[in-house]
Amino acid sequence: MFRLLSRRLTQRTKLGLALGTSGVFYCLHTTRILHLDVQEPSLPTSLNDHEKDIKLLLSQLSNSNRLREREQSTIVEDKASGIARYDVSQISSNFPCEDDHGGIVVPTPSSHWSFFAVFDGHNGWETSRWLSQNLIPAVIGALADTYSQYLRDHDIDGAEPFPCPSPEVIDKTLKDTFLRLDDDIVNAPLERVFSSPSREAAIRLLTPAYAGSCAILGFYDSQTRLLRIALTGDSRAVLGRRTVDDSGKVTYAVQVLSHDQNGDNESEVSRLYAEHPGEADLTKGNRVMGWGLSRAFGDARMKWSLIIQDRLLQYLGRTPYKNVLTPPYFTAEPVITTTEIKPGDILILASDGLWECLTNEEAVGLAGLWTTSNGNKRPLNSEGGYAPEDLPVILGNDTTTRYSQWRAPKKFTVADSNAATHLIRNAIGGADTDLTAALLSINSPRSRSYVDDITAMVVFFDDE
Repeated sequence: MFRLLSRRLTQRTKLGLALGTSGVFYCLHTTRILHLDVQEPSLPTSLNDHEKDIKLLLSQLSNSNRLREREQSTIVEDKASGIARYDVSQISSNFPCEDDHGGIVVPTPSSHWSFFAVFDGHNGWETSRWLSQNLIPAVIGALADTYSQYLRDHDIDGAEPFPCPSPEVIDKTLKDTFLRLDDDIVNAPLERVFSSPSREAAIRLLTPAYAGSCAILGFYDSQTRLLRIALTGDSRAVLGRRTVDDSGKVTYAVQVLSHDQNGDNESEVSRLYAEHPGEADLTKGNRVMGWGLSRAFGDARMKWSLIIQDRLLQYLGRTPYKNVLTPPYFTAEPVITTTEIKPGDILILASDGLWECLTNEEAVGLAGLWTTSNGNKRPLNSEGGYAPEDLPVILGNDTTTRYSQWRAPKKFTVADSNAATHLIRNAIGGADTDLTAALLSINSPRSRSYVDDITAMVVFFDDE
């Protein structure tokens, strides 16, 4: 089975190929995708008496439809997977949206592997789209190879449960796959580019290299109950763990499973200065050489040698950045954390657009609030909305920037049957429907000054 996965999936990771009907999609019999209906409020009965209410209601319905147009809820029917459900949603500020995502549950001979990913693109959408088509299949294929080789090396045949390779070997497989894919994006096309005089061909081949993307991947093995988070960039993963006190009160503990890779990350700052001795001002505040991140896929102008960049000038390449002296500066190698999952845990993966608006604790608290409210089968609202202090979580310091930019207090609501849409709604206004409507009304490119593209994924682990 592992060899079958490997053969089918590694064939899908060639540059520019999309994920098709062969390969990983054959595993989708384990899931059922539902677009859950939302109960909308009814219209007022008297048009003459309630014209203002009708206009406001129609505006709210329009905004809700826009918030929900890219949402998807996946119910996982096979309880052996350890996953009950995962929701994803997205809003765009850029046009086209530069974010992408992926998710799948794959049966293996002894367990289920679940993969969840968010790709936050920049300088274009091409790299994030390429990753959405290639990263998860490539990781599955590489892991299948690793497990198969481990079984052969240890002469294991038919043992249940299957023994696993060491944690170090699994982590290395993930890191090697990330780096190999980035090499496919950045370096592999160069030979074809330089073998032809065509500038059009060069632009087409190098588009994913000139653009860039963060990637955050969650890999869950139901046999070991271990969740690995592999991060390249400044997207983020947080875990909510339900606790019940003696009085029956439910709260959620927050575990941060990744650390943004930017100028505020001391490990990243140390790495950069160690790799580029003698170069000053590589970081300033949370910026890295003017960028908001220090690791990414693509962004080849931060990786190609100056000789390569000079050769590409005849193919409409750009002059190297003035502060790029000894590339590469960026890497796609991920930083990996491992966490043991307990029943009822909630995982949140999101691009940095969400974290500009919500703290880790607010996101987990909102997911917990949604979990409690969704059982009512209809939206739950409170007068004036929920304050952050009303969430079932202990709050930390609020270092988010967007609500202060908008000169608005945070007031949250519950109005969606999709947990990811619920997070995004509360990130851009929540109970303040006028603020939400205003933000959704600003067109690109001006909208980017007020809110980023936001992609959120919420994974609910089985209670059993």
